[in-house]
Amino acid sequence: MLEKSRFRAVKMSSEASIALHRSRFVNFETGNITAVSFSHKSNAGKLTPSDLRLAIGRSNGTIEIWNPRNGWFQEVVIRSGKDRSIEGLCWGNVAGEPLRLFSIGGSTVVTEWNLATGLPLKNYDCNAGVIWSIAVNEKQDRLAVGCDNGTVMIIDISGGPGSLEHDTILMRQEARILSLTWKGNDFIIGGCSDGKVRIWYAKLDDPNRGRLSQSMKVDKSKKESTLVWSVIFLPERNQIVSGDSTGAVKFWDFQFATLAQSLKVHEADVLCLTTDATNTHVFSAGVDRKIFQFTLLNSKWTNTSNRLLHGNDVRSMCSYQSGGADFLVSGGAEKRLVISTLSSFADGKFKKMPLFVPFIKNMLVNVEQRLVVMWSESTVKIWNVGQELDSVKNYRLVAKLVLKDEQDISTCDMSPDGQVLVVARPSGTKVFHLQPASTKLLVTKLDNGFLAETGCKLVKFIDNSRLVAVSSDDELFTLDLESDEDETANYIELPEISRTKSSIKVPYLNTINHLEVQGTLAVISRYCGAVDTVDLKANKSHSLVRLMNFITVVKINGKRNTVILVTAENKIFEFKISQNGEETGLLTQWSKNNTENMPKQWQTLREKCMGIFFDQSLPNKIWFWGPTWVSRLDFNTDFPLNKRRKTKKHGPDGLTITDESNFLNDGDEDDENDLDIDENLGVVSSQFSNLRQKDAHNSKLENSNFFFSEKYRPILYADILSEQEIIILEKPASMGISTGAFDLPKLIF
Repeated sequence: MLEKSRFRAVKMSSEASIALHRSRFVNFETGNITAVSFSHKSNAGKLTPSDLRLAIGRSNGTIEIWNPRNGWFQEVVIRSGKDRSIEGLCWGNVAGEPLRLFSIGGSTVVTEWNLATGLPLKNYDCNAGVIWSIAVNEKQDRLAVGCDNGTVMIIDISGGPGSLEHDTILMRQEARILSLTWKGNDFIIGGCSDGKVRIWYAKLDDPNRGRLSQSMKVDKSKKESTLVWSVIFLPERNQIVSGDSTGAVKFWDFQFATLAQSLKVHEADVLCLTTDATNTHVFSAGVDRKIFQFTLLNSKWTNTSNRLLHGNDVRSMCSYQSGGADFLVSGGAEKRLVISTLSSFADGKFKKMPLFVPFIKNMLVNVEQRLVVMWSESTVKIWNVGQELDSVKNYRLVAKLVLKDEQDISTCDMSPDGQVLVVARPSGTKVFHLQPASTKLLVTKLDNGFLAETGCKLVKFIDNSRLVAVSSDDELFTLDLESDEDETANYIELPEISRTKSSIKVPYLNTINHLEVQGTLAVISRYCGAVDTVDLKANKSHSLVRLMNFITVVKINGKRNTVILVTAENKIFEFKISQNGEETGLLTQWSKNNTENMPKQWQTLREKCMGIFFDQSLPNKIWFWGPTWVSRLDFNTDFPLNKRRKTKKHGPDGLTITDESNFLNDGDEDDENDLDIDENLGVVSSQFSNLRQKDAHNSKLENSNFFFSEKYRPILYADILSEQEIIILEKPASMGISTGAFDLPKLIF
C-alpha cells in the first residue's frame, strides 16, 4: 500500500498557519544505472577540459548527461522510447569537432544521438546479432561492437557526426562477446561467454587484420560456464585485466598472452573494471556490491582496500583524472550515482547523488481544480487532492492516460482552468479535454493539425486557450487552440547567442532548457546561462542577463516585477524586468545585499535547488526546494550584519572539479577571471564587492524571516495548492500496488 497523504500546519512568525500536505501517493520510478562513461580519457597534470561530461544510461531507456562542476549537476536527460534500455555508452571525442555519443541496448542497432535535440541522429543496424558491448579506439575513428552470435564488427565513424559505416568483421567465435576494449588502434580485446579472453588484429593495412591473435582461458566454474563480464587494457603496464563470473580479477601479460596474476576477492560476478591515469590502481565491482582496489606494489598487484558504497549490484563503473579532477563513478541496481575519489579511495569522502533530480519537471499542480499531474515514459496520471485535512485518504486518481506512441513524453502542461491538457513528445504533441464526471475525469482527444506534427520539449499555457512552446528544433512559438486557423503559429525570434569553444564541443549549450510564463511575459534560459525575456503580446524578445553558470530554476514574480534565478552554485539572483522606462537586467536591491551573504544552511548546501514557488497573496515570501529540503526567504528583509569572516561554503573534498577551468571555456588564460555575469549586459561580478557580509544564524530577525528544513524524504515536486496551502510530493517508502483509485481502466490514445 502506498502511504496516505499527510498534513501539517506550519506557523510562520505572526502570519496565519500554512497547511502543508506531505503527500506520498505519486508512484514514480526511475531505471537502474546500466552504463556510465566519461567523455574524455584521463589526462593527469592538465587542467580539466570545459567540455568534460559524464553520460549515464538507465534500464528504462533514458540517458542523463552530468557536469562534474559545482558539486555535480544533471544537465540533460535524453529519453528514448517504449521498452528500450541502455546497455552500453561510448563517446567520440575528436579535437575541434562536437562530442558524439553512441549507445547500444538489447538490439542489433548502434544509435548516435543528436545532443542538441535529444533525438537519434543515426540508427545503424549491424545485422550481426544483438549487441552486448561497445568500445572506441584511441584515435576515435573506429567503434567496435560485440554481438551475441560471436561477431565483433568494426564501424568507421571518421566521417563526422551522423556517419557510421561498415568497416570489417573480425573472425567469428561461438560465444557471446560480453565486453570489449581496444589496445590503441591495433588490437581489440574481448571477454566472452565461454570463459575466454580473445585478442584480434585490428590495425589498418595489416594483412592479419580481423584474425584471432591470442586466446586466454579463465578458471572454470563447477556449476556453469564462466562469463568474462569485463576487460580493460593498461597501456602503461601492457597488461589486460579481466573480471569474470567466478569473482576473480585476473591480470594478463599482453605480449606473451599469459596469466600474470589472479586475485579472487569477490563473492560473486565481477561486472565492471576501471583504472587510474597511471595504471597503478585498478578498481573492480559487481554483484557483491563491494568496490575493490588493487595497487601495484613491487611489480605485484595487491588487494589494498575495499568499500561497500552501494546497497545493490554495481553494474557499471568509470574513472577520470586531471589536474583538478579525481573521480571514480559507479552505479547499478540501487539507481543512485556514487562518486568517490581514485587517489584516496580507501578513506576518502564519497557522496551519493539524489535519486530524483527534476530540473526538467515531470509533475505539475493545477490550483483551480486541485489536481496533481505526473507523467513518466508514455503514461500520464492525474490525482485530485481534497480539502478535508483530517481525511484518511485525501486524494484519488481521477484519470490515467497511456499513449500508444513509441516515444516517451517530453513535457505536459494544463490550462489554468484545468480543462485542457497538452502532452508533448519529440515528434508530435497531443491535446486533451478534461471534463469532470462523478469521481473521475472524462478525457477527450482534441484535434490540432499543427501540434500533431510538431514535437515540443517545453510547453506552457498563457491563458486557457493560448500556449507558448519550444519545439524539438529549439524554436519558440505561440499558438491559440481556439483559433480557426489552427495550422498556423507565431514564431518568435530570440537574441543570438555567441558561440564559444565549449558550445561547439557540447552542442546543446546554446539551446533552451527552461521556459517560464506569467501573463504575457515569458522567460527562457539556456544551458550556457543566457536568459531572455519575451513579450508574448508584441512577440518580441530581449536579453535579460548572461550568467556564466548553469541555471537550475527560473521563476517570474509578477507582483515584484522581477525574475528569480538559481544557479548550480545555489546562488539566488533577482533581476528587474523593464517597466516604465527602467533598465532591464539589473539586480534588485535584495539581490545586491543578499546573493553573496546567505545563511549558513544555504552556504553549506550540497544539494541543488530544484524549484521555486510562492503564494500570489504573499509575493515577497519565496519558497525554494531541493531533493530533501524546503526553505522560505523573505525578499523584503536583508539578512543581518555579521562582523565575523564569511562562512566558507565547504572545503575541497575531491568530489568536484577544483582547478580554474569552467564549463564555458577551455581551461586557458581566459578562465582566470570567472565572472558570474557577463560584462556586456552591464552586470558584472564586481557589483558584489561592496556587499555587506552577513550570517543570520543566531539572529531573531532570521528566525522570523528565514525558514529551512531538511526533514523530508526524496522530494519529487513542491508547489502552492491554494492560498496558505502547500503540497510537497515525496517518494513513497514502498512502491507497492494500491487499490481503489489505481484500478481505473486505462485510456489508450
